Amino acid sequence: MKNYDEKKAFIEAALIAAITTILAISIVYIPILSVSIMLIPVPFMVLAYRHGNKYSILSFITFSLLIGILTELIYAGFLLVIFGPMILAMGHYIKKQKEPYSVIGIGTIISVFSVLIIFQVVSYIGNINIIDEIALAMEGIVSRQVDILKSMNIDTLNADEVLDYLLMILPGVFIIQSMLTAFGNYYITVNILKRFSTSDIEFPQFSDFRLPKDIVFGSFIIFILSYLTRYIEGIHHAGLLTNVTLLFIFMFFIQGISVISHLIKRTKIPKAIRIFLLVLILFISPLLTVVSFVGLIDAIVNMRNIG
Repeated sequence: MKNYDEKKAFIEAALIAAITTILAISIVYIPILSVSIMLIPVPFMVLAYRHGNKYSILSFITFSLLIGILTELIYAGFLLVIFGPMILAMGHYIKKQKEPYSVIGIGTIISVFSVLIIFQVVSYIGNINIIDEIALAMEGIVSRQVDILKSMNIDTLNADEVLDYLLMILPGVFIIQSMLTAFGNYYITVNILKRFSTSDIEFPQFSDFRLPKDIVFGSFIIFILSYLTRYIEGIHHAGLLTNVTLLFIFMFFIQGISVISHLIKRTKIPKAIRIFLLVLILFISPLLTVVSFVGLIDAIVNMRNIG
């Protein structure tokens, strides 16, 4: 029986490595699929839950070697550094049935560090400052948008002011991107496991997602500490406070969306319509602040009576 289980695990590991390799190579030649690169960890985390990290790591290393052979070593190295640590940590935490915010939190932290490592490697190899390159790209985009608005006789902010603000929130945007990557990979993995797992373990649903119960107190302390950095020389306290605000607004927004999903779910609306309504909310800018406020209220009073 043990030999059968090992053979089954090896076969799954090989299949996942092969299928994910095809996906990663397709992304190179079909740019429209580039967004799906963020979901590469999903099959390996499913494998980690089913058979353990040993087979997940083996499969991911095989995948990286295949990518290096069939495309370029740089591409393989990029995927290895960006996703390898995340797969290892999140796969382990999912296997241990940790709370969603714990799994997503560790995935976010590791993703941020992985991006920083990539930046350092690119800067060292290419002898360039990656932040300067991003700033130049953003400057071109902002200038074009401002010119278009001016040609339509629409009053706009100065392009330099817009660029300065975008550069100021760049750290927060990178962290949010890492958080979204971890969040998406976690819940897609959980949904796949719900469908195909034979175990009787209850996997958490998005409508039940909740931040740690002491998040409000913690955010208040962090805001105070961020504000107090104005008295410390060498720290750009305005940028720090702006990024901290951006991150907490986003975190409470995620909880707010979860609350709305929970309320809609109680109305017995079909799942497809529920998903459509949630996606629609994302594109209605005035609702973003309202949803974040709903998330904040739920973090304080636990409106869904979870836990």
